[in-house]
Amino acid sequence: MNEENRRMIDMKTNEPYINVWFGNFYKPAYDDENFVEEAIKLIKELGFNSILLDAKAQEDFHDRYNGLAPSQYVKMMEFMMKCIKENGMSHEFLALYLNGDNLYPNIRFSPPIHGDSVKNVDGTDANWYRYWSPKAHEAMMDHVTGLLKIYEDNATIIEVEGQKKKPICSMWDPIVAPSFDEEGIERYLAWLSETYENDISLFNKRYGTGFRSFSDLTPSDYWFENKFTNKEMFTQADVALLAPKVIMWSDNMKWRKEELVNYFAIMQKKFKKLDESLYLCPDLAQWSYFLNIDGSMLSSVGLSELWDTAMRGIDIYSLSPYVDSTHFITVPVTPYGDADPYIVSSQHSMIRAMNEGREFIGGVYFGRFLYNDIYETLSPCEIVATIVASGAKGYTSYGMCGLDDGGVLHRMGEAFNNSLGTANKWAKKVIPIIKGKRKKEVAILFPSAMAAFEPMTIEGNKELRIDLLGFYKSCCDGGYSADIIDLNMIEDHLEEYKVLILTANDCYLLERNLFAERIIREWVISGGVLVHGPNDKLVENSLFISGISHEKDCIYYKEGGLPQGNCYESFKGEEIIATYLKDNEGCVVGNRIGKGFVYSFGFYYGYSYSAKIAPHVAIEQKNNEFYPIPMMKSDMFRDIMGRYIQTSRINGKNLETAVFDNGIVIINHSSCPIVLEGLDGDKHFQYHVNEDLLLPRTAVFIEKKEMFMNNNKLHIMSIGSINHQIENN
Repeated sequence: MNEENRRMIDMKTNEPYINVWFGNFYKPAYDDENFVEEAIKLIKELGFNSILLDAKAQEDFHDRYNGLAPSQYVKMMEFMMKCIKENGMSHEFLALYLNGDNLYPNIRFSPPIHGDSVKNVDGTDANWYRYWSPKAHEAMMDHVTGLLKIYEDNATIIEVEGQKKKPICSMWDPIVAPSFDEEGIERYLAWLSETYENDISLFNKRYGTGFRSFSDLTPSDYWFENKFTNKEMFTQADVALLAPKVIMWSDNMKWRKEELVNYFAIMQKKFKKLDESLYLCPDLAQWSYFLNIDGSMLSSVGLSELWDTAMRGIDIYSLSPYVDSTHFITVPVTPYGDADPYIVSSQHSMIRAMNEGREFIGGVYFGRFLYNDIYETLSPCEIVATIVASGAKGYTSYGMCGLDDGGVLHRMGEAFNNSLGTANKWAKKVIPIIKGKRKKEVAILFPSAMAAFEPMTIEGNKELRIDLLGFYKSCCDGGYSADIIDLNMIEDHLEEYKVLILTANDCYLLERNLFAERIIREWVISGGVLVHGPNDKLVENSLFISGISHEKDCIYYKEGGLPQGNCYESFKGEEIIATYLKDNEGCVVGNRIGKGFVYSFGFYYGYSYSAKIAPHVAIEQKNNEFYPIPMMKSDMFRDIMGRYIQTSRINGKNLETAVFDNGIVIINHSSCPIVLEGLDGDKHFQYHVNEDLLLPRTAVFIEKKEMFMNNNKLHIMSIGSINHQIENN
């Protein structure tokens, strides 16, 4: 594909697609036309060129399709479309929502239309789409058909890879719910029977039961929430033992995952039959994926228990074939609730991998987050730059006037608005300049089984998730480009990478992949380099390497170190890189396998690198010198990486880079200015002071010339040097 066809352009403005959601179910947007006019002017000033309108399937829209007078909600949305057009922008629709609508009847006053709804155990209506039902599909398509027909004027059109397309958010935050009526029970039991090869004895063995037939099962026999209370959740020890309650929970989630894939496959055909030019870009999760905040920290917020995607049965990687751009809304906040730009960066690495072989859009949250005021610490400039650095050709965002969850762009303040406006202006300038795809070096394997089956409420789970974030951060700090790929991508794409990192995944045996194990084994034997941590069942089964349980201990690698985590192992091998202090056993060990190498870490390096709390020196070490892993003078992981991938001179703590065919994006995520010396090329700064100074929490794209990097250097400036640079400017 030539570079001209790699773009994604909003046809009305001839700019990269920059979109924001604007809801009008809350006042003042509900009934104040003056507010709406000013808000849309603000959206324009902030650099957005299209607006996503919240048009879920509800009765007042269908009344409008049938020629009736508009409700206040629909009336205002039509006024919004008028204002959008007057301001030189276009509109598109959030057309379908996870359960029809979660705001009725308290905030949104028109009932949702489900077509076919699931039933609770007591027979009452659960007010949730029956995702597998043709009646539900028909109701959804009737709504979308009406939206596209009567609101066609000034609808957003984009050019994607040389073709004109109409973007539509064809589903927002999808979650499949079970139904406990006769049809729903029969459907699940048929799936369960097929899963266990129609062998009830196999089912009984895994569930610890004694049924004679699958037809004998009742909902309390097969559905976790009908058998156990929230206080009876399983533990990581249960996971290791493959305990019956773990099996039941994972089966429930596997069913949900498969039903969701089936739903998207069906709806893709229906949407394309309706209009082949529709560009399906559903928001597949509103509150991040895997590295999202623990919803239990927000117990007063509706449906917050489902913010953890392990509570809902979704594998976003598996949905990619059935949409045109796979994305979700990333929120720059860790599972602990702390602001962190690398959440957005790592999740856009996932999004990039999900869209392998095609252009894609990113997604991000702007607003006053409910748990923590994240943009009091972070800047929109660095966040938008991270999206651009991912290779995205545009992005969508949330949002304007979402008072129930902090999407309040209209109240964010002058400093925030200035940064966001600058970021969007810069993005629209540099996205068309950037050529080619991001350089590929490192693959980090997404722990899909743990992401689907182990909720954050399980003690120790957050630490395992942070292991992925820490490895990703360390790659960024070292200047290495990392893609977070899925096991199902292994066959076609593993050969493109020099190093494969397996992060913590204690649930692997719940969804073992024999084919992927063989591919990984052959890749290593052929020369691949694999890095893994303790308790890694994928490595045990594919490469026959396993560790020996070890007590928590300090380590030695050129100096004393303090690892963190809840699992420690020692390893035997050809090269002992780091050792435990008490017994000198191998803590980080290298082994040659065929032409390749495997490096076994006996502790969770990624978690240790990015842990929220730094450890102190153990009492028994008295006054000896030991440091947390990220504070050690030599980083054992990056020293290993340097053996196989040339170390970039442009690297450093809190420095993110992305190398493309014609240049490099450099993002300063730190609170200190950075001086760029010896970097030849045209520099496109977000905030230009001079040709060398990169301000805190901002970015630059350097468009390379023939001699791009000649003895380039980066260093943190002293206050005096900063003042000198500014005075000279």
